Amino acid sequence: MTTPENDLTPNISPQPLYPHNRVRRHLSELFRLALPVVIARIGMLVMSVVDTIIVGNYDSSSLAYLNIAHAPFISLLVTGIGLLTGIMIMTSHAFGRKNHQAAGQVWRACFPYAVMLGFALAVVAWQSKWIFVLSDQPEAIIIHSSELAHILAIGMPAALIYISCSFFMEGLQRPLPGMMLMLAANIVNLVLDYGLVHGAFGLPELGAAGAAWTSTIIRWLMAGTMLAYILLMRDHVLFGLRDGFSGWWHHSRDARSMGYASGASQGMETAAFAAMQLFAGRIGIIGAASYGITMTILALMFMFALGLASATSVRVGIAYGRRDRPDMALAGWIGLTTTMVVMFCLSLPVYFFPAWVAELFSEDVAVIAGTSGLLILMPIIFPTDGGQNAAMSALRGTGDKWAPTVLHMFSYICVMIPAGYYLAFVRDMGVSGLFWGIAIASLVAVSGLAIRFGIVSKRELPSYP
Repeated sequence: MTTPENDLTPNISPQPLYPHNRVRRHLSELFRLALPVVIARIGMLVMSVVDTIIVGNYDSSSLAYLNIAHAPFISLLVTGIGLLTGIMIMTSHAFGRKNHQAAGQVWRACFPYAVMLGFALAVVAWQSKWIFVLSDQPEAIIIHSSELAHILAIGMPAALIYISCSFFMEGLQRPLPGMMLMLAANIVNLVLDYGLVHGAFGLPELGAAGAAWTSTIIRWLMAGTMLAYILLMRDHVLFGLRDGFSGWWHHSRDARSMGYASGASQGMETAAFAAMQLFAGRIGIIGAASYGITMTILALMFMFALGLASATSVRVGIAYGRRDRPDMALAGWIGLTTTMVVMFCLSLPVYFFPAWVAELFSEDVAVIAGTSGLLILMPIIFPTDGGQNAAMSALRGTGDKWAPTVLHMFSYICVMIPAGYYLAFVRDMGVSGLFWGIAIASLVAVSGLAIRFGIVSKRELPSYP
């Protein structure tokens, strides 16, 4: 008979394939966990890529409006995701020491926090117009991007509900439900997006607003589905998932504390990238469109790094939970190295065929030419940007909070923004100067974070009280 006790991880085998070879075991478990996470993360960006392709082929101006509207929204969304990162870390710590009730309590405590956070960030996202005005955007961008920002803001609570549930499942090494849901969502997104943007299938022609409404509708469908899945899990009793949310603020303290550092880090990084997007808007419509397409490609490839980084965080967190310092250090270094190698390999097709890639996103000759010139920098940016995320995640898995946040913020606030502005406007390099700024900052970040992990991974781990 199947019982909750012997049905803990139906999606990921708890038995390592190589129990006597730590390196092969970590690589095996890294990819076993990372593959579904990568697919789920890519699915999130594929929806944005589909938006970019469909809207870009509809009208270049509409694509610029949508890209600018996404800048503050994505910054706030990533900040929210960072604030919820503690769910995955604390769940993996509890799961590593086989305390299933504690793992379930992490989710029960943090779910109300995710809901509250989602509505708070939605209010902020609704007020994005002042950012466009302050950054001296053209009048057309201010008007149209503000309207799109209102639509996107409605989906913010749903996005964080879905993330809170996904992080809990990933902390348990069960990423398959999130992956399957994301695949289904992308099918719906493709049809609904095309219909609402172009007015196909009897739907109204809304242009860029159609893409924004599609994203919001799908976010709410995914949130409801993922929540239902968790509450209906076969072993929900083992984790106490239906035991209510009383005392959630107190019980979420450790996860929130972990999330504050991660949220500050991710929020500042994304805000820095949003500033770069606004710099691109000042360069002009073509510059904003080229920057947006290149960032979409970078973000799509970054999902591979994000999946590997999430898997690294869980692997490090589980080793930390059972207080195995050598295994924790090995998990982190393998995750960092593997991520950088994978990202470099992914950059090669983009480097060798930039025009072909750019033509997928736009029919505008000027936009294609501008984008092609930017894509040749990806062999530098892909591995360093992916590597810094893997190093950051490894540090989060050890419970390290503010030191990696300071290193991260220094790299992207104090290095990337000044370097990007100087190269783009003072040195008159245009949009390519912005991407050289990104490359420099990513190199600084991965170097500093790797050194920090080397220090932390050599320390003795504290015992549980």
